[in-house]
Amino acid sequence: MHLQELKLYNFKNFADKTFMFDDKINCFVGDNGVGKTNVLDAIYFLAFGKSYFNNNIRQIVKFDEQAFSIKGTFDINNKTEIIQVGYQIDKKKILKRNNKTYERLADHIGLIPLVMISPYDRDLIAERGETRRRFIDKIISQADAGYLSALMNYQKVLTQRNRLLKYFAANHRFDQSTLKIYDEQLHQYGSLIYQKRQNFIKELAVFLKEKYAVLSQDKEQVNISYYSELEIKPLQDLLAENIQKDRMLQHTSKGIHRDDFLFEINEKPIRKFGSQGQQKSFLIALRLAEFEFLKQKSKQIPILLFDDIFDKLDEKRVTQIVTMVNDKTFGQIFITDTHAERTENLVKNIHQSFKIFEL
Repeated sequence: MHLQELKLYNFKNFADKTFMFDDKINCFVGDNGVGKTNVLDAIYFLAFGKSYFNNNIRQIVKFDEQAFSIKGTFDINNKTEIIQVGYQIDKKKILKRNNKTYERLADHIGLIPLVMISPYDRDLIAERGETRRRFIDKIISQADAGYLSALMNYQKVLTQRNRLLKYFAANHRFDQSTLKIYDEQLHQYGSLIYQKRQNFIKELAVFLKEKYAVLSQDKEQVNISYYSELEIKPLQDLLAENIQKDRMLQHTSKGIHRDDFLFEINEKPIRKFGSQGQQKSFLIALRLAEFEFLKQKSKQIPILLFDDIFDKLDEKRVTQIVTMVNDKTFGQIFITDTHAERTENLVKNIHQSFKIFEL
């Protein structure tokens, strides 16, 4: 699978731009602020129907314009697929496949397996559990439509239960039977999500250890593990036991929306005990583990986006990454860098076809 052509219209800093890509390696070089990362974000947008960096879609429209569009021509399983995203200010975003509009974004997720490696990945270590849950949920959802459906249903019921708790508090009343209906649904969807997360983390941990061993030359041991209160007892019981707490807080305090994922180096939290270089290598290994998982589940080679990948990495670790990229298991790769000469020397050593775009 690869992206053949990308057309941008009023997307961020691009007024009207077309790129024709190499099947293997594509590099965007230039000073900061010229739009290198914006190209990667446009490709990400085609895969997920949203920006990697900005949740406010109005801010994605080029300054002083009223609409933007992205059009990508893909080769997927030797078949041409045209994916388009369009948005006009104050109107609904439109996502199309071969000129047919999707009714639900969920129907598109998984068509284009893609992995983005970005300096913003550091948030996976630095931020709270919500950031890590979104990361995990996005990976599983690409490979498992049933998981995505359960997750969306869980979030819907959770919102309804929280609204009911606020209603009870505002009106000084309480109806246990109505609340129990939501509890049963949360238990149903939450138990499925919990089991699928458990299975996924076991698979991902194997890939993570393999990738990090290459990057670190076996100097450290890393791991990822899953923490959930559902390990202790079923969600239905947790909800029942905490009903008074939930009434006081006016939101649901227990459930898979409180789960977290622990990143460790030498059996200690990497956030506290990992150096900057070790954390960066861990995150790259984590993304490459994501790549391997999606590759196995989708039966396709995902597109790989490297945004400023050499930031804060020493030469030895960069060399290890180049060695891994040179492996034939990788497909189409997009790289951004501020140093044109460094990028050119890098891709020449990979011995694959490439294009360099100077922005």
